[in-house]
Amino acid sequence: MNTYIQKKIANMKLTLSEMSGGYKRMVTSMKKLGFSGTLKHIWDDLFAHRSLGQWVYLLILGSFPLWLELIYEHRIVDWTGMICSLTGIICVIFVSEGRASNYLFGLINSVIYLILALQKGFYGEVLTTLYFTIMQPIGLLVWIYQGQFKKEKQEFVARKLDAKGWTKYLSLSVLWWLVFGLIYQSVGANRPYRDSITDATNGVGQILMTAVYREQWIFWAATNIFSIYLWWGESLQIQGKYLIYLINSLVGWYQWNKAAKKHSPINGTLIGCDSVSLSFRTKNMVN
Repeated sequence: MNTYIQKKIANMKLTLSEMSGGYKRMVTSMKKLGFSGTLKHIWDDLFAHRSLGQWVYLLILGSFPLWLELIYEHRIVDWTGMICSLTGIICVIFVSEGRASNYLFGLINSVIYLILALQKGFYGEVLTTLYFTIMQPIGLLVWIYQGQFKKEKQEFVARKLDAKGWTKYLSLSVLWWLVFGLIYQSVGANRPYRDSITDATNGVGQILMTAVYREQWIFWAATNIFSIYLWWGESLQIQGKYLIYLINSLVGWYQWNKAAKKHSPINGTLIGCDSVSLSFRTKNMVN
């Protein structure tokens, strides 16, 4: 056991060292490029190397929060919710495109969402979003680490839950939902059991994602559906954001099923593309 723990600690130290090295290389590279060269690289990451279809997809989904305000309110009323929704949608799209700037939008989204959840008394959302806010800079370092030291693409074969697996993870979801719902209720949270069910589906989704089960997408979809229910009557913009996330989850489910039927490997970038960078969201990337 001690040898196993020592190996894990050694691997963690090595990974952190390599990530730190990757970060230092990035800083050194930025110094060599200068201010204008750095701006060009940022510009390229934001706008370059995108096909016409990708631009159309980005503009259609990106404009959704604006149209939501104009159609239902005939003017922009909820600026905070609209920016939160917009940055979340852009983050998800940028993750799927493999752009490092997704972390910028993910951080903005997480901070705004954290404030909104705290104002509404959704303490489960607050705790989860705190985690994802902290994970944004860490996620960027992992991204740099992958670029510097892991040149090869990671590929996985999607697995499928059997009846025993379904029973196990559904039971875990119910237990998670009830226990955390009771905890949130005891501290005076708003809509405690609506809040805790998204914790449960999100948490189990993360477990299934790590184990490369395609059923993770069902739990991501459930997270987004329950999140719409949680925010019902509170923020139309946040509901709209989760609607887009739901569509993304269904697309992910379709892609993984298609790959599984062909016994094809899944590219690592697909994993967690519902999550806010991550991590993910996710609840947000992805959520």
